[in-house]
Amino acid sequence: MKGYSELMKKNDIKIILAVLIIAGIFYIFNQIRINNMSRDQLYVEINVDGELYQRIKLSEEKEIRIDGTNGYNIIKIHDDGVEIVESDCPDKICVKTGFITQVGKTIVCLPHKIYIEIVGREDELDAISQ
Repeated sequence: MKGYSELMKKNDIKIILAVLIIAGIFYIFNQIRINNMSRDQLYVEINVDGELYQRIKLSEEKEIRIDGTNGYNIIKIHDDGVEIVESDCPDKICVKTGFITQVGKTIVCLPHKIYIEIVGREDELDAISQ
């Protein structure tokens, strides 16, 4: 039986390596696709309390103030990225998150229920979100 358990260990390692290689290939192709997107195809989605508040092209320069019942946030879109530059929330994690520029990156302010994400073109949205 010892030979069988050693064989299983070798096969387990081969399976794990194959899965990691396949995952790495998918990751690389996804990064290439994201990097090839024009900045005009990228948007900033600002969600407040679970609802879409605004959708703005990432290439636009804009400053937005969101006043809520719990406080305010000032969001700045510039230089093909977005950041929260000011907030009156207690921990200011949203401000400390800093400047984001890549698709899928997010900024969250839990006390004010604000969620900001960089997304791809409009035509990549599914029918439900439209």
